[in-house]
Amino acid sequence: MKSTSLRYSVLGLAVALTCATAAHAEISNESKTLVLSGFGTLSAVQTNNENIEFRSDNRLPSGTASSHEFDNDSKLGVQLSYRPTDKLQAVVQLLSRRNEDNSFKPSVDWAYIAYKPISSLSLRAGRFVAPVLMASDYRNVGYANIWVRPPTDVYNSATINNVDGIDAIYRGKLGSVSYSLQAYYGGYDLKFAGGSGIKFNHMAGLNLSAETGSWTFRVSHMDASHTNYQADGQAAPSTLFAVSQPQTGRGFRLNPAAASCASFSANIGCSQLFTNFDSVFNALRRDKKPFNITDLGLVYDNGNVVVQAEYMTRKSDSQLSNSSAYYLTAGYRFDRVLPYVSYSASKTDTRRYILSAAPQYQSLVEQRFTQGAPYAQTSNTDNRTLSMGLRVDVAPSLALKFQLDQYKPRTNSYGATDAQTMSRVGALAGAAQMSDSVGTVRLATVALDFVF
Repeated sequence: MKSTSLRYSVLGLAVALTCATAAHAEISNESKTLVLSGFGTLSAVQTNNENIEFRSDNRLPSGTASSHEFDNDSKLGVQLSYRPTDKLQAVVQLLSRRNEDNSFKPSVDWAYIAYKPISSLSLRAGRFVAPVLMASDYRNVGYANIWVRPPTDVYNSATINNVDGIDAIYRGKLGSVSYSLQAYYGGYDLKFAGGSGIKFNHMAGLNLSAETGSWTFRVSHMDASHTNYQADGQAAPSTLFAVSQPQTGRGFRLNPAAASCASFSANIGCSQLFTNFDSVFNALRRDKKPFNITDLGLVYDNGNVVVQAEYMTRKSDSQLSNSSAYYLTAGYRFDRVLPYVSYSASKTDTRRYILSAAPQYQSLVEQRFTQGAPYAQTSNTDNRTLSMGLRVDVAPSLALKFQLDQYKPRTNSYGATDAQTMSRVGALAGAAQMSDSVGTVRLATVALDFVF
């Protein structure tokens, strides 16, 4: 149950969304231009299962279950742009949405200075959106998307909000094809609830997009390293969860710093008890491990028929499994009404590491682990989602959306820490097993999107 203050924050956000539409301002003086613009979403979300909660953002401390909640997707963004000359521009964007601290405290989403030495080339320095996926630049702008939110199977697999760094964007034309090429480099510290987070370093990426007629193509790749840190600053995980009962997922938390591993009466450390403990622990620990994203996107929009597809892969080589995800969306625009259907799926390359008992402690381990050799495994957050929705452009810059999602989670990630879109109500991260026994989870969303 969320606090009353948070609910009043949501009501305040709704009022702000209404008032903000009148706040557009543009002041010009020769080449100097100051422009205020923005976007917003007011959304209500509900699932059909009181024991399963939905989180549109992996970082949220809690989600939506069987009661209507307005704070999963609701947001307000305000952007201020200043152009003192034709070649120079400064942009700041503040974004207010429910965050990891369970508040709507605004954060700086964009803050950069851009310089155009020539009309086709733009150089930026500061904070900008990490352009790892096709809709990354406008994923927070609900009005710019068909759906109430970008497909979570894909977009929650690459939770990188921003880049603090530099980039270069070149735009050109070859015959009937307009294209843009972007290269960037930087880092970012992604905060989670309780003081934990993920530190991305050496984020180096390249993406190319091209448009011709009704078609848009996009391909991108990013190489980075990442460290998942706990509130105390240690790289996560600081312990290893060894499954002892495969049917239930129960097991023991093995602490490499403890004098006695798995609470054995004897004073035996984990590295002594298992010959390969150190290698398994280091393989799973998310400390300066890769975080590489490759993405392919395609859009066809002839004014009536709309088709959009995207496929991405993630290489992370840690407790966070390597994974792939995709979606396919199709719709037809009847004047101001756009019905659509979408299918998406995510697949993780879950790996299991068997812990090998030292010969002198074999019998001791067998007494504790009676159902076979203990093992640790990487995350498993497989899912399939079928969505149906309706977008109605009720007025210029204002869209009303309805969407029904049917999730089929296929997760059995005992001890893993990969945050999921769906999780059990009241369960701790990493302890909420989502498996076939959960069955189908349905989600209903109503959203009002606007830009100004």
